[in-house]
Amino acid sequence: MLRDELKDAILERLGEVAVEHPAGHQGKLAARFILRSASGEGIELMFEKGPASAPNLWMHRKYAEPLMTSGIDHRVSPARALYAVPNNLGKKIYGRHTGLRPMHQLADSDLVCFKLKALAELEVMVEVLRQH
Repeated sequence: MLRDELKDAILERLGEVAVEHPAGHQGKLAARFILRSASGEGIELMFEKGPASAPNLWMHRKYAEPLMTSGIDHRVSPARALYAVPNNLGKKIYGRHTGLRPMHQLADSDLVCFKLKALAELEVMVEVLRQH
């Protein structure tokens, strides 16, 4: 499956299993969702859908922990790294995708970014998150 086809399939599936985040989607760059677990807990997810980005799915580390040993490619983004890099004027800048900023759970927390390579990886993630 080509990258654009994979992104489209992921977006379609997220639309089936989750609801749009109250902050809405971020135009061409990001789609924001809330997935309900079996206990009714709302889990915020942000999917990078921009043409230049990989099919990355961001979530709070506490929900990602059981998925970090699943073999799905990921990287940890600790909260302590936010605002660590200054811009050319010396002002500290937000060090993550701007689509995360309006999301209460994700804006300033420890996150994990999963780089999805197949729709089956998303299915594994959804099943694990629903059990939370």
